[in-house]
Amino acid sequence: MHSSGFLRRSKFWNLKTRNNKMTVGINAKTKTAMKLFLPWQDEDEEKWLEIMSAEGWQLVSAVPFFYSFKKVSPKQTSIRLDYKSSWDKDYQEYLVTFYDAGWTLLTTLGNWHYFNINPKNDVVPEIYNSNRTKAQKYRRVLLGLSPLMLLMVGPLVHAFDFGSHTAISGLDIALRALYLFAAAIFIYSFLRVCVKLILLKTNYRE
Repeated sequence: MHSSGFLRRSKFWNLKTRNNKMTVGINAKTKTAMKLFLPWQDEDEEKWLEIMSAEGWQLVSAVPFFYSFKKVSPKQTSIRLDYKSSWDKDYQEYLVTFYDAGWTLLTTLGNWHYFNINPKNDVVPEIYNSNRTKAQKYRRVLLGLSPLMLLMVGPLVHAFDFGSHTAISGLDIALRALYLFAAAIFIYSFLRVCVKLILLKTNYRE
């Protein structure tokens, strides 16, 4: 998400734009960055977080579009995202498995888990080492998104139902347009994850 031409500085507040993202700094030891990643862009998100770590900013929490960091010594690290519901019966076992393998859980965002590990001997660790196991990850993502797709059907139908005898205010039109825009992004993201899953399945079957 891009913001330009706006700069405000004071003793306690710092707002600036850089590299197509907006950063909000409270002090020299913490900052919050605003950036948009969609479900199929997890690998791009990993690379960006690794760059932040190399610049001395370690992820501490995340909410939609906003990432909070704390100042640390710059270091090369591997950050990987995985998708797992905390309601799964094997969730605790899942966390222990990562811990035993040397991964540190930095934070979670919904079902997304942000893991960190320090590479050894220039070997970049991976959570999934084959297309087959990567496909399992994106299958879980689709399962997580599917209920939301069903919940969108009713409001989506209503958004197109303007009625012939009902007066519609400008605010109502604006809200419907906003919902349609959000729905379009969601549906597009769902389809991109589907394509990613299909390509992975095709590759491991060859």
